[in-house]
Amino acid sequence: MANLEALVDRGLRAYELGRLRMAARIALVLLPVIGLCLLEPVGREACACCGIILVSAAVWLRFRDRAGVTSVTTGLLAGVIPLVAALALSRFDPGCAVAGIASYCTAFSLLIGSIAGGVVAVREARAKEHAGSWIFSAGVAALAATLGCVRLGVASIAGVALGIVVGRAATLLVRPRADLNGS
Repeated sequence: MANLEALVDRGLRAYELGRLRMAARIALVLLPVIGLCLLEPVGREACACCGIILVSAAVWLRFRDRAGVTSVTTGLLAGVIPLVAALALSRFDPGCAVAGIASYCTAFSLLIGSIAGGVVAVREARAKEHAGSWIFSAGVAALAATLGCVRLGVASIAGVALGIVVGRAATLLVRPRADLNGS
C-alpha cells in the first residue's frame, strides 16, 4: 500500500501542474500577436519587453484564481481595440511617432483607450460572480495596447492608459442612470 503522504504530495503536484498548464495556454494566443508587433521596424525592443511583461502577467493572473482568468480575458478583449487601432494609425501616419502631446494622435489614443475602458466596465458588470479587480483587467488591456502604441510614442501610450481609466469611470457613471430609467 502506498504511503498516504506521498499520494497527497503527488496529487497536489498534479493539480498545480494542471493549473500551470491551463494558465500557460494564453501564451498560444499572445505569442503570435507579439511576433506580429516584432515584425514592425520601429520599437522592437520596447515591444519585446512589453510582450514579456504581458505574457508573464497573464500567466500569473490565470494561475492565481478564477477571477484572474476573467480579468485576463476581459483585458485582452479590451486591449485588442487600441492595439489594432494603433498599428493601423502607425501605418497611415508615421508622423504620429514624433507628434507632441497636443496632437490628434494623442486625442485618438485617448478616444480608443476610452472605448477599451468601456469594454472593461461592461464586462466587469456582466460577470460579477467571477469578476476580478478592474485594475488587473485595465492593466492587461493597457499592456496589450502598448504593443501597438510603442511605435507611436509615449504620448500615445499615456493617452491609451488614461483613456482606459476614463472610459471605465464614465461607463460606470452612466450605467446606474440607465438601470434606473430602464426599470
